[in-house]
Amino acid sequence: MTEKQRLLDVLNGKDTDRPPVICPGGMMNAAVTEVVEGMKKNHNCDIDAMVEAAIKVHEITGFENYGVPFCMTIESEPFHVEVDLGSKLVEPRITKYNEDILNHLDEIKLEHSKRAITVLEAISRLKNNEIPVIGNITGPMSVVTSVIEPTDYYKMMRKDKVKAMKFLDIVTDYLIRFSMEMIENGADLIAMSDPSATGEILGKKNFEEFMIPMYKKISEAVHEKGVKIIIHICGKSQSILESLNDSGADSLSFDSAVGIRQAKEVLRAPIMGNVSTQLLDQGMKEKVKLCTEIVMKNGTSIVSPACGLAMSTPIENLKAMTDTVKNKG
Repeated sequence: MTEKQRLLDVLNGKDTDRPPVICPGGMMNAAVTEVVEGMKKNHNCDIDAMVEAAIKVHEITGFENYGVPFCMTIESEPFHVEVDLGSKLVEPRITKYNEDILNHLDEIKLEHSKRAITVLEAISRLKNNEIPVIGNITGPMSVVTSVIEPTDYYKMMRKDKVKAMKFLDIVTDYLIRFSMEMIENGADLIAMSDPSATGEILGKKNFEEFMIPMYKKISEAVHEKGVKIIIHICGKSQSILESLNDSGADSLSFDSAVGIRQAKEVLRAPIMGNVSTQLLDQGMKEKVKLCTEIVMKNGTSIVSPACGLAMSTPIENLKAMTDTVKNKG
């Protein structure tokens, strides 16, 4: 069974010989220091380096996928924020919001940034028959709160719901467009991480009112292309687990704060996760193996890190995780 077939079978609800072990990309990427330090160019913006990094992650860590991009800032660039592209050892970050955009919602015309086009070309280069290529998008709330000050938007959700929803919908439409072009260029599935949409921040009521309609809209668009989608939510998500049954996701991923067994009791979709990223970064190899075995025993369908990996995460710990799945599965 190929790595691609195994992952797609899980997402289609079929039995497999063992769980896939992946690190999707985007916020949850494995382009850690030991993988990229020998590269000549910045994999966050150079096409050759982006493709090389995706391949090296697969070869060196044992994760069973290619995934691009390697950050959460690309989707915000069309909204005219300022971005520090970092370096091969420092992830890109937003350095200046575009608060004025709220005064021009009816006039927004969005064009892909140069890096978005680079991601699409990277996907086209990476597509193959054996290894799944995952196109990663940042979730709508996390893009919104990268374009404007997060606290300003959270206040707007209470004081001006119509405007807040309108902006969120504009962002969602752009994410759908980006996803569609990823699929057209060869992405086998879409993974969406939305760390700013945690139940701890929004609460169940706001999550259901604002986020579930957007997730459904994205999921339905992806499904119309015959492709599956994974959604990752950070933090303590217990309060919104039941709500996520209406998200349209084919698999749901959570931080290590959410237990696999607890999630399985509530959710209909297969669970992805959730080996502690702190353990992967700072723990001993034997403890990583044990944690991975426990996650598998508890019934995860896809083994993955619980959240974004620190750049300092050692390769030997990532290998301990992936080898355990392949040997114990």
